Amino acid sequence: MKQRIIKINGKFYDTQTPNKSFLQVARDLKERGIKNWYFMLEIRDPYVIGIDPYQCDENGNSTLSRDQISRLMTEISRNMWFYLREVCRIPESGASGGGVQYKANRGNIAQAWCFNNGIDSWLCLPRQQGKTISALAMLAWVYSFGTTNSQFIFINKDGDNAKENLRRIKAQIDLLPQYLRFESALDDNGKIVKAVANATRMQHPVTHNSIIIKSKATSKDSALSLARGLTAPILHFDEPEFTNKIKIIVENSVSTFQTAADNAKKNGAMYGRIFTCTPKRRLLGAILAIIYEKTSLIAGNF
Repeated sequence: MKQRIIKINGKFYDTQTPNKSFLQVARDLKERGIKNWYFMLEIRDPYVIGIDPYQCDENGNSTLSRDQISRLMTEISRNMWFYLREVCRIPESGASGGGVQYKANRGNIAQAWCFNNGIDSWLCLPRQQGKTISALAMLAWVYSFGTTNSQFIFINKDGDNAKENLRRIKAQIDLLPQYLRFESALDDNGKIVKAVANATRMQHPVTHNSIIIKSKATSKDSALSLARGLTAPILHFDEPEFTNKIKIIVENSVSTFQTAADNAKKNGAMYGRIFTCTPKRRLLGAILAIIYEKTSLIAGNF
């Protein structure tokens, strides 16, 4: 029988995860001669293997022991790959109750790796391939576990679509087990602080991360104003090729973002710009030229 846990260079990897999409990506990379083909299979604590994070009774109450929950929460907070691979659930029409697993592909895994290493990324895929949902799954982990005291800004082609992405990330979080949702917390004074989740803003009561959205720019002046307001270490540009005045927004937000990113890096927090888009050749080359010239963005069409 094939050994499930392998150890390479002092780290552990799960080669029999029930999420087969991760195994497929690992095989694809291995067949192409990538030496570090196994990185997305990382496991920090081998004792969490086999624990079902969603184990519960008929009333939906978790039946996991305190030790199991503690181990899971520690693994999740330290290991984005474990969260995406084993814990994350995506709402899907027709899916029974708890949604479906995150589906890994070379594109979204590459983007997750880049973001986890502080590298800006551009993921361009045809529609209905899960590029936005995958980015939101990654950001859901960062929001709840991966960083603290940070602001995320969602930019889209219009306000309604930005609101929809905020709703989507909340829907993913709502599918998590109760012990991972952090709907309220006690502050240092013993006061109950509740999570904020409305149409334009989210605020986490434990990590103190927040997510806000930006409305579309309707003129050059409004685009410049929007760009100057992007002083946050985490920016998600969704459908930038359909976003009005995107050239002005990206070009004039470089310095504001860089200041926030440098501060985050100094403080050991996460930072990065995420671009998710659908192919539209006329604008794609122009935007990439701006980014390559003025930033350290790594762009890829997977």
